[in-house]
Amino acid sequence: MLEFLLSLPTWSGISLAMASMAVFGLVVHFISSRLHAKFKSQNVKEAALSLFGVLAILVSLLLSLAFGDVIAELVQIRNAVEREVLAIKEAYNYLELFDIEKTSKIRSLLIEYAQSVIDDDWPALAHDRLAQRTDKVAQQLTKAFTKLVPINPLQEMLHPRIAGDIDMMSDYRFSRFETAHSKPPVYVFVIVLGFLIQMACFGAYRPEAPINLLVLLYSLFIGLILYLILTLSDPFQGIGVEPTAFEILIEKLRSASG
Repeated sequence: MLEFLLSLPTWSGISLAMASMAVFGLVVHFISSRLHAKFKSQNVKEAALSLFGVLAILVSLLLSLAFGDVIAELVQIRNAVEREVLAIKEAYNYLELFDIEKTSKIRSLLIEYAQSVIDDDWPALAHDRLAQRTDKVAQQLTKAFTKLVPINPLQEMLHPRIAGDIDMMSDYRFSRFETAHSKPPVYVFVIVLGFLIQMACFGAYRPEAPINLLVLLYSLFIGLILYLILTLSDPFQGIGVEPTAFEILIEKLRSASG
């Protein structure tokens, strides 16, 4: 169900999530109100409303925790992408201090690698895998760099730095792959359960038009928040991280190379 929801276009996914929570909320509230009507006990009504208030606080705390987790992970991914871009740019700039002809292939492979990340890796990460073409370009880059021999003290100093940048590119790429396998926070399901119990407690009120409207609006709001949490927990499939930094880098490198 979650995979299907996240595979939909953003607005379709939001609409489905909100509609689903609205249906669940209204159905549970209707059934609960019927049960409350049979008892007609003031004590039961007061207990239900008290429990509703406690659950509202707990659900709010869990939503805050879930949002905090996915936002922290999103920031971490964006930082990793920025560092990978910086590593590519730094390696490219250092290579320009070597013989232009001898490093032409390596610099071209750096640009090709960045382009492959956009064209191949990013769509593959949406399906929890890495692109084979990007793997191949990375291997060609490493192989070409191992043939580069420094011929002066400056190049001898820069050579290990370039090697470090290429290693960092690989590390950050694998970091993206690990993130693509991340799952939604486990307490998302607890939030759904808490929401349904809330609606059951709210059944202490008869399902009149204003009450039904409040239930509907609250359910839609919870559905929207849950969708945002779910889609941000898989940032390569829904709303999240875009390869914009790589696109800007390629444009700069190509314009610099003429």
